[in-house]
Amino acid sequence: MKPAKRYLSVLFAAALLLTSCEVEFSPNAEWKEIPVVYCLLDQDDDTTWARVERCYLGEGSIYSYSAISDSINYPAGSISVWLVEQRDGTEVLHPFRDTVLDRAPGAFASTAQPIYYLPSRNLLNDYATYDIRVVRTADGQLLAHAKQPIQLIVRNPDDSVFTKPNFTYNPLQHTYRGMFAFKNSGNTCQMEWPALQNARLYQPFVRFYYAVDGERRYIDVRTPSVSSINNADRYTLYYSATSFLSNVKDQLKDDPRPKEYLKEVELYLTACSEDFSAYMSNVAAAGNLDQSRELYSNIEGGRGIFAARRTHLHRWYPADSSVLSMPPGLAWQLKQLQVGF
Repeated sequence: MKPAKRYLSVLFAAALLLTSCEVEFSPNAEWKEIPVVYCLLDQDDDTTWARVERCYLGEGSIYSYSAISDSINYPAGSISVWLVEQRDGTEVLHPFRDTVLDRAPGAFASTAQPIYYLPSRNLLNDYATYDIRVVRTADGQLLAHAKQPIQLIVRNPDDSVFTKPNFTYNPLQHTYRGMFAFKNSGNTCQMEWPALQNARLYQPFVRFYYAVDGERRYIDVRTPSVSSINNADRYTLYYSATSFLSNVKDQLKDDPRPKEYLKEVELYLTACSEDFSAYMSNVAAAGNLDQSRELYSNIEGGRGIFAARRTHLHRWYPADSSVLSMPPGLAWQLKQLQVGF
């Protein structure tokens, strides 16, 4: 399977959950209402969000449909949404609550959209399986659910999040062994991490810290994705200084203010399950509004995606503290970008 080059972040998931189009149909035409469900589970999230709407079978191009106004949202109170936990032969139902959120203006309608949420801090269990159910309130009919219960992405608590860069601090000598740096013959930084149970696609990202007028700030710098293969017990990524510096420059080029290099980073490990990886690959191949390809779905009775991800695993590292005048240290390389360092 070709891995999608996508940033597994909270912002991407939020955009996914709130994406919808509005379509008006003739009341005399034949049509079928189809539930559409988007929900991602991450046991580190404070809140789990679900987007539930309805679409219709119709003829013609989706390009013309997207410009026509119609209600794709279920009327308030007409459905209930449940997260179903199954563990040790016991089934526990967790009800989602409903609210509304505004979407950013764009090609689709941007009025307030209903969305469902579940406070989930310390709620999800690593070793349970989960289903999502959409039930019609009037008669209790099950409208949609996951084709198969899903499992969360689990980390071995005995494993470090990252095994490379190696990190050891000697408080007596105030020295570090191993840091985030681009110093080998290939001018790369080697990242290595243990496999996560049920993960199919990985992507680390670098949270790079700096200061402006004494105020601490950061940007998130993307890296390539790594697909799990042959049940490997660990994965390695070689990230080039060229890619890192280009990303930093692109994000800071519009801010001319002087910046202070804080010599620290955090490495975050993001990962997603097989279902979500397949969905993103399918979306990337199909294009935003391409009707020639059926989008991947694991929702029975409707369409959409119910899957697991992990976005909060991280580890702090000191960043390269080479003297400004000595290449090829990171501080020297940042100065050459001419974005304020």
